Amino acid sequence: MNISAKRLTLQYAFIQGVYWMIYCGLYSFATVYLLSKGLESSQIGIVVALGNVVGFILQPYISSLADKYQNITLHRLIEVLLAVMVLGIVLLLVAPKYFLAILLLYVVADAILQTLQPLLNSLSIYYQEAGIAVDFGIARGFGSLFFAGMSSFLGVLCDKYGADMAMISTIILIAALFLLVWSLPLLKKVKVDVDTKAEVKTNEGLGHFIKQYRAFTMVLLASTLLFTFHNMLNSYLIQVVNNVGGNTTQMGTALTVAAICELPAMFGFSFLATKISSSKLMIFASLAFSVKAVVTYLAPNMGMLYIAMVLQMFAFAVFTPASVYYVNEVIPKRYQYMSQALMVGTTTVSGVIASLLGGFLLQVASVKMMLLIGVIISISGTILMVIFAKHK
Repeated sequence: MNISAKRLTLQYAFIQGVYWMIYCGLYSFATVYLLSKGLESSQIGIVVALGNVVGFILQPYISSLADKYQNITLHRLIEVLLAVMVLGIVLLLVAPKYFLAILLLYVVADAILQTLQPLLNSLSIYYQEAGIAVDFGIARGFGSLFFAGMSSFLGVLCDKYGADMAMISTIILIAALFLLVWSLPLLKKVKVDVDTKAEVKTNEGLGHFIKQYRAFTMVLLASTLLFTFHNMLNSYLIQVVNNVGGNTTQMGTALTVAAICELPAMFGFSFLATKISSSKLMIFASLAFSVKAVVTYLAPNMGMLYIAMVLQMFAFAVFTPASVYYVNEVIPKRYQYMSQALMVGTTTVSGVIASLLGGFLLQVASVKMMLLIGVIISISGTILMVIFAKHK
């Protein structure tokens, strides 16, 4: 089968772009939507945290199905998950305002959203292993670009027509993603590793690994702390924006600024990695995370909050690819899959902590207190990263 790598990269870039638009609607605007359903901040924290937990549990099991059963292709597995996700969101829209009903339906949709990410990432591997050079970096850059546009558009849409527009838009985008995945060519006799977590073939367990690589374990802890503030800010951004006199439209603009600022680092990271070691990049990004946290805490108005969002280009946009390079460079091959899985897992764990802690602090204290605790957590993570991120 003669397949153009450029054309396939473009198709895959649109898949990544649409996925991150869906992520924006369902996850980034979750607080906006759930507040409109009458939930309190603490309840929203529980709902979002449970979605992350269930997604984390389902991810390795669902991802392994395409390997375990040869008649299930990666493409069809994704399509089935998208169909279930649409059903959950439709029911969420029409469900009565009962906490348990909203909890169940949102957790189903959010868990599938989290599960889809590694599967969609694996599509690039599916074609790369067949000798078709699909550029994942460019495609992921499209994800940030589309997320930026969706943030602004959805902020205005929700302000004008109500929070339900976040879910309605998400349903339309899931249908588009379904068609994009369906349009991809299927290859024969291509064995794909759809989930790295299940691929560790070693006699030593996690306990042995932690004892042997204590510095790396502390880097994982540092990553968890850094992403706790990052996820807390993203999850409760509408409250932060309201606290400085902004509205949903300006929240969307803030997300757009952050996403656009990710693009230079995402597109240019391969070049950057040839000039600076991954450990130094990790430390630099960690410092940027804490500077962003401090600026966010001190922000008296939307102008300063926008400046904090610009710092995304030095924090999240550098840290995310640098962490992948770092694992590859400092951990032996026999532990590569386990280590990458642990690094990715820090964002999920931090998401759970951020949802519960942020919701609790908003309920019993204030936005400022939540941000202050977040600053302390972020600085703690930076200190650990500076000490333990050794390039060896």
